Amino acid sequence: MTTLEEIERLRFASLLHDIGKFWQGTGIEGEHAKLSGDFVRKFFPDYNITFVASHHDSSQYLHRGGYKLLKMLVISDWLSSGERVEMEESGKRERVPLLSIFSEVHLEGRMKGDELYFLPEVYRPSRDIHPICRERIGDLTPRYRELWKAFTEEVDRLDKSEFGKTFESLLALLRKYCTFVPSAIYKTKPDVSLFDHLKTTCAIADCLYQMADDAYLDELLKALIDRKGDILDEERFILIGGDISGIQKFIYNVIPKGAVKGLKGRSLYLELLCELISRYIVERLNLSIANIIYCGGGHFYILAPINSIEKIERLREEIAEKLLDYYKGRLYLAIAYTKLSPRDFLLEDGRTTLADKWEILKIELDNRKKKKFAEIRDYSKLFDPMRVIDVCRVCGLPIEDEKERIEDENIIKCKLCKELEGFASKSVGKKYLILTEKGEEEDAFSLFGYKVDFANEIPKENGIKAVYCVNDTGLIQPREGNSFFFHLDTGTRDLDKLAERARGLEAWGVLKGDVDNLGKIFSKGLPNPTFSRMSNLSNLISLFFGGVMNEICRDFGEKVYGVYSGGDDFFIIGSWDILPELAREIHDTFRRFTGYNPSMTLSMAISIAPSKMYPVYRLAEHVSEELEEKAKEKEKDSLVFLGKRIRWKDFDMVESVKEMLKDGLEKGILSKGFLQRMYTVYNIYREGKEKVDLPDEIAKYDNRCGRWRWILCYMLARERNLNKERLDEWRRQIVESIDLLDVATRWVEFLERR
Repeated sequence: MTTLEEIERLRFASLLHDIGKFWQGTGIEGEHAKLSGDFVRKFFPDYNITFVASHHDSSQYLHRGGYKLLKMLVISDWLSSGERVEMEESGKRERVPLLSIFSEVHLEGRMKGDELYFLPEVYRPSRDIHPICRERIGDLTPRYRELWKAFTEEVDRLDKSEFGKTFESLLALLRKYCTFVPSAIYKTKPDVSLFDHLKTTCAIADCLYQMADDAYLDELLKALIDRKGDILDEERFILIGGDISGIQKFIYNVIPKGAVKGLKGRSLYLELLCELISRYIVERLNLSIANIIYCGGGHFYILAPINSIEKIERLREEIAEKLLDYYKGRLYLAIAYTKLSPRDFLLEDGRTTLADKWEILKIELDNRKKKKFAEIRDYSKLFDPMRVIDVCRVCGLPIEDEKERIEDENIIKCKLCKELEGFASKSVGKKYLILTEKGEEEDAFSLFGYKVDFANEIPKENGIKAVYCVNDTGLIQPREGNSFFFHLDTGTRDLDKLAERARGLEAWGVLKGDVDNLGKIFSKGLPNPTFSRMSNLSNLISLFFGGVMNEICRDFGEKVYGVYSGGDDFFIIGSWDILPELAREIHDTFRRFTGYNPSMTLSMAISIAPSKMYPVYRLAEHVSEELEEKAKEKEKDSLVFLGKRIRWKDFDMVESVKEMLKDGLEKGILSKGFLQRMYTVYNIYREGKEKVDLPDEIAKYDNRCGRWRWILCYMLARERNLNKERLDEWRRQIVESIDLLDVATRWVEFLERR
């Protein structure tokens, strides 16, 4: 048995060691370890991994000379779950759904969320997926049987002759079918996804294989069982972090003429670049893609053994040089790592130190970003004067080589900008993303060993490394290594057309948003933050922003151009008039997806372009400032629209007043000058409020600044078409919303502009 064959067996065994838990949900009798053994005998008879059936049999591993791979599997299983010893389950799996990990999130000063549960179902980009209360969930056996049947049929179709592709397909199948299946149900809170437990177990096992001998495994097993031992504090793992710097300028720093063609291409390009660099790193470290714990939003995290440090130092320098040579300093990848011990994975008094180590890693990444390209040893690459032959009219950067200069539609472009425009058009509406071995054509992806293509049919050629189903979790079988890839695919749009499609004011605008306090949620807001739980939280957030967002945007048709959504944030261009409605839909869907937990909130900002030809990067800068300086002020959980912060709990009220005013104007109930008179009422209120220096919640009821009330009554009384009943209702609504009357009034003014 060669070394390569051993590691292959360990990886498969780690991925499938608890698959019997999924099978138990169908109502079949038997312990999950035995069922896991039965599963691999049936579907992977030639892989020699039936030792998965023994991972609860201490007689098989608690002695010197015991089976080495089994010891690695047992230790990895325990470290993934944060437990020193895993107990056999006692509950009925078909009656226990997965507790939403969002229900567990709690930030200090916020109310706790309700305990809500996900039904067992397929992982897919759908707004229909959201947790529900326990009382609405009955016997889950029929659901489990349907899922299990579909899962085993897809596993049976796998071409098991090539390990790498089979492994990648199996990992994707487990994500598809086991994300909403609980891993452990013997505890009071079954809040860990089976998929995330299996994936992280595999990642840990891969690390152990590379750096642990028999003596270490025996000593670590004993220490885990005895709950003591210096070996628990030995740093034997590293958590590697990657963070691409320069994203905002790279995506948005384009002139309007080339903006819409290139924007989506640039954001998609960066998503794939991050994905491929993370794959490149694990390949160079002889790890599997299961060791990529998270990848999205320009970030990635990889678990590796301690003996990878020297390699990662060399890779850091190599990648920095490649990016500098190709992007001329526009993009930089910060790479840092922090060391982990077995104790960091373990729950002690309801906590692990893993979250603290994650925070240390983020600080290290920030420090690296402050010293961009410090890895470059040849200073001439950084400081020698450039030979400039022209300037790109799209990105505004100098062109140094005639080969890089392209004239397209009478516009001088650099090779990269032209490449990015073509990249966007290649991806629109395509079913598959295909990764093959790099060809002769030199581009950024080929620097890391890949050629990237989008297609509706899979070519019959050698050299295909992986095939991703785009915005779909239906896997193609059986020939290739398969996975799935989510991104915003709304087609390409022209800024002029977006402006012309708007109601009233002919303008386009941008919507930007992200999750509030996400760093704090990971570091302090997750009780029992085991490796599996943190992976589960990341996985579900990625599902929302990578997949569900695409479904939301599609409902708005040709008025929306989705530039980017991934990680925990998004940036969308659209006809200005639909952006508030889109923001509302995103907010409401996210709140439902996270079980209305008060600690899981979104903030957003909308900015409207002052002209059709306004530079996208300028509006991107402005909306970013609005988001950070206004929407995230104080308790966050807000939308900035028309320059003003609106708490989401007040948005309905503003929209109601907007509809009331718009309806009144359209039906001729209100005179044409009524909107201007509402500005007058608001300004009188604002001046009075400033004199008494009170917050809006109090000022609107304080008689010291109440002059605006009788002026409002007077102005309403002048509207002859308002009957008394309607007048009283309008007065009540305007009084309640006086602090936001300026927003509602301006909103209607823009909608009614001719």
